[in-house]
Amino acid sequence: MSQLHDFSLIFQRHQRGELKQALPAYLEFLEMHPQHVEANVALATLYLQIGQLLPSLERFEFALMLAPEHVLALHNYAKCLQKLRRFDDALRQLNRCIALMPSYEVAYVSKARLLMEMKADQVHLVFLNDGTQRFPHSAELCLQLALYHRRFHHAQGDAALMAIEQALLRRPDAASLHNTRGNILADLDRLPDAIAAYLFATKLQPDYAKADSNLGLAYFKSGDYANAIDAYQRAIALDPNLPGLRNNYASALQNQHRFEEALQMYDQILERDAHDEIARANQGMLYLLLGRFQEGWAAYASRWKQAALSNHPEMLAFPEWTGSENLRGKTIVLHPEQGLGDTLQFSRYAQLLAQQAERVYLCVVPPMLGLMQHSAAQWDRCENLMVVAAGVSIPAFHFQIPLLNVPRAMGTTLENIPDPGAYLVAEPQALADWRERLGATHKKRIGLVWSGSAAHTNDHHRSIALEELMQALTSLDTGLCEFHSLQKEIRDTDLDFLERYSIVDHRAQLRDFSDTAALVELMDLVVCVDTSVAHLAAAMGKPTWIMLAYVPDFRWLLAREDSPWYRSVRLFRQTQAGSWHAVLNRLSNTLASRYLEAPSISSVVVEKVTAISPNRLSEANTLCHAGHWQEAEVLYRQIGATQGSSAILHNNWGVVLQKLRRFPEALESFDLAMRLDPHYVSPHLNKSMCLLSLGQFEEGWRLYEWRWRNTQWASSRRDFPQPLWLGEEDIAGKRLLVYAEQGVGDTLQFCRYLFSLRDAGAQITFEVPASLLSLLSCLPVTLRTAEQDITGVADDFDYQCPLLSLPLAMNARLATIPLSTAYLQVSAEKQALWRNRIPDSGKLRIGVVWAGAPAHQNDAKRSISLNLFLRLMQEDLDYYVLQKRLNKQERTHIAVMRSFGKSLHVLADQLDDFADTAAAISELDVIITVDTSVAHLAGALGKPVWILLPYEADFRWMQERRDSPWYASARLFRQTQPDDWTEVLREVSIALKARMRLPLARM
Repeated sequence: MSQLHDFSLIFQRHQRGELKQALPAYLEFLEMHPQHVEANVALATLYLQIGQLLPSLERFEFALMLAPEHVLALHNYAKCLQKLRRFDDALRQLNRCIALMPSYEVAYVSKARLLMEMKADQVHLVFLNDGTQRFPHSAELCLQLALYHRRFHHAQGDAALMAIEQALLRRPDAASLHNTRGNILADLDRLPDAIAAYLFATKLQPDYAKADSNLGLAYFKSGDYANAIDAYQRAIALDPNLPGLRNNYASALQNQHRFEEALQMYDQILERDAHDEIARANQGMLYLLLGRFQEGWAAYASRWKQAALSNHPEMLAFPEWTGSENLRGKTIVLHPEQGLGDTLQFSRYAQLLAQQAERVYLCVVPPMLGLMQHSAAQWDRCENLMVVAAGVSIPAFHFQIPLLNVPRAMGTTLENIPDPGAYLVAEPQALADWRERLGATHKKRIGLVWSGSAAHTNDHHRSIALEELMQALTSLDTGLCEFHSLQKEIRDTDLDFLERYSIVDHRAQLRDFSDTAALVELMDLVVCVDTSVAHLAAAMGKPTWIMLAYVPDFRWLLAREDSPWYRSVRLFRQTQAGSWHAVLNRLSNTLASRYLEAPSISSVVVEKVTAISPNRLSEANTLCHAGHWQEAEVLYRQIGATQGSSAILHNNWGVVLQKLRRFPEALESFDLAMRLDPHYVSPHLNKSMCLLSLGQFEEGWRLYEWRWRNTQWASSRRDFPQPLWLGEEDIAGKRLLVYAEQGVGDTLQFCRYLFSLRDAGAQITFEVPASLLSLLSCLPVTLRTAEQDITGVADDFDYQCPLLSLPLAMNARLATIPLSTAYLQVSAEKQALWRNRIPDSGKLRIGVVWAGAPAHQNDAKRSISLNLFLRLMQEDLDYYVLQKRLNKQERTHIAVMRSFGKSLHVLADQLDDFADTAAAISELDVIITVDTSVAHLAGALGKPVWILLPYEADFRWMQERRDSPWYASARLFRQTQPDDWTEVLREVSIALKARMRLPLARM
């Protein structure tokens, strides 16, 4: 038998998977033929297969010394290096392999996987695009491209979906590809489509445990817990070791109220892995929900071994008080770790600890500081209790403890929960201010909170659409009661219903918890979902009715209408997962019959409510609010097909179509809503802003006049005896009053039309806020402020016009926007002053604004936290903060940055008005800002301005554009996924580096 034949026999064993038999045979063969290249490569590959990486590495290197251009050896050598995490070396070998054999598809796939592991973002994308073009029939490369988009650019879910569907065209029967497609669809919140993909994967491969596990998760997110449990059970039977599978199974059991089974599942998880802290913490929360506090607090403490949730992570370096240490003569710090409601609920323990320790520091987030300091000052024998803002420097102390660990340390059981009564107290001045605002009334005031933060992990379970809530309360006698919104944030889709149901909106005046507490104090009753306001009202002793999901947060326990944590609370619980119908009917009847002493809802009304609720329209609205736009659109379409049309349906449908960037369909839907109800304001305004964002100015500005029928803008309209001018009369020689009506940014953007009015021969008086008088003195107008009395002087002007009606009056078109370059100037005096204040150090001088006014209705979307924005301030440049409002925490953070040598200057104290801001901007090289008045000011001055925009940007920034027809010097950086600033900040960082390479050009 020939030597080659002997090798072939060994290699056949190897190929059949007989690795134990092949290994000694290779070694024996190589003793006789040590330089046999193929045998060395095969043995090295076998070592790699069985995980003996160092012998594999040595053998590959020897083989490549014998045959440096052996393609298979280079490829497998690279895989060995990759497993050893020598990524750069592995990449070099794969590059050699591809250079030697450009048609070697497997090497392309391996390099794609390596680049994925290396997180080589841009290089990876270029390589994948090249690979898919070179091998157009490669399903594996299409898969890698899909995985790339999913991992590195999660916002580009559509790109990932397109790539995986290309892979499926090549391999339609590959179960793994259908599973990956399901994952991508789940990322896009297209849960019904994801479920279909997973089901198809399991049909192709019935033993596919991972697909069943993913199917269970998709069912779980859809609220279909029964099917989720079935899928999890199949997955566990197929592969009991899949990561996270049993935890998810336990959660599904819990959501079906199968609590004992869920506890048993957690026990099984911990028997298999005693260090699974996620499972232990989840089990702890379930114990607490069941009222088994001793077991619950102990297990829940495991959350700290998984991830530090505290606002004071540095505290963890200090000893934690366990309850056994004597606190006499000691100082202890209590710090928050999770939601605002947790701080409000568990701050009660600070009173108890103040009786034991020499000094207690209670840390709270800044919006809570005033309320908590005032309340703590009222507590008996708590002079040694200091309430401080999270992040401030705390003097030396002996112990620290997270607030939610205090119940365990103090041995809290269901029977001995501390009951301080009403322990939070509204501040007198805030209360007096709010009493004056609200005035006197004979009606019962009912405060409403129907939704929490959309970012909350459980928000889709706890929040209710305002429309659904108010439909249940429409039969209440409005002569007996009035509704007040206690929410700081209201979702766009709820805004119309504020006016429709006469709900008083207090957002603009709610600055912090001191305001909210004062407003709560003036209510007769608070009706809310499970948010921080529920805890605030309850801790104040205000009658508080809380609507709870089928499986509520652990603190509300089960099967009871009261709460051992708060005396004044009444709980209204779902009896079926996901359905608020029974909750709202019971709440409405109770409110009518017991609280307002009004007749109960008649059976006719109840039947009507039953017929429309649970309302599929409300379900669609809820999906839209939660950002599940595709599912909402499908449901709106189904409602239209099965239940007929309504103006509300088509308005809301148009809104979601616009969010999906399906603009022609959105406009058609708004049109239908207007035809169905010609007096319905929302579709007129929604269509207006959609058209304006598309550059369709003629109809857009005409419809924008409907703003005056909306309460949001109506209060800005001035009443004059002179007629409104909308361009129909000849203005030459006439006196025209133009008045600013909205924000400062609007005034700065649209004042450009005053030059056109001057050119038309008008004599213009421009009424503006006092803060703009100095800046706008460069305009060809007479300036005055709203405070100046003009109502009694009829001869002062012939016509009047709101500023944002000028585009309509002047027949504005996208192609003829006037003065897109600089049209505002800084006075020479101001210029000289600020030239001295901002010296030329030879570096780029960058103006920065990361947040606007918190009262702005879209501030949560447009503003960025300073911590995140600091990613743009890593280069060695001069940074100047142009925003006026900085909280204490931001100032502290900036001071720390400066102490580390960062050239970061706060100008707030020197900016007396917008003329100062303009002068400061004129001395800088680039302005980087979110969508605030500074963006408009820089654009109007012709200064390079980079504007960071949220996914749903204001209409004036148009759609998809990276430039602005309003400002030639503006560059737009847009979110590609809602609420995700990561890609925006990355793009700005790249642009900033590119700008640094350009020469400075200063006079």
